[in-house]
Amino acid sequence: RRQRQMCIRDSIKQLHQQNITLVLASSSAMVNINRVFTRFNLHSYFTAKISGADLVASKPHPEIFKKAAILGNTNKEHCIVIEDSDNGVKAANDAGIFVVGYRNPLAADQTLEQANLVIDDFSELSFLI
Repeated sequence: RRQRQMCIRDSIKQLHQQNITLVLASSSAMVNINRVFTRFNLHSYFTAKISGADLVASKPHPEIFKKAAILGNTNKEHCIVIEDSDNGVKAANDAGIFVVGYRNPLAADQTLEQANLVIDDFSELSFLI
């Protein structure tokens, strides 16, 4: 698990170094998001964070991804969502945003069949970006 965490952090750093705007859009409560960001020292890599817990409707409603695009000051046509859940994939599709499904070993019951692309490892993102 630690190796996977480092790989994800390395991918975040690499995307940031390429001047890719990063916005976290999670169903988790903001207190949990901030706890993870502090633990792994991620605050400086992200332009914004948004919690679905603070919205009227949660995934699979597309509101969270529409708001993430606004927070990132980026047209949704230039956004990519990375999701490990079927509800998140549906939300991204309904928001009109390209979605990459990530086969998370901790969420093995998710099919991700409606994603535009499915990856098994975050290192595969470098080919997409």
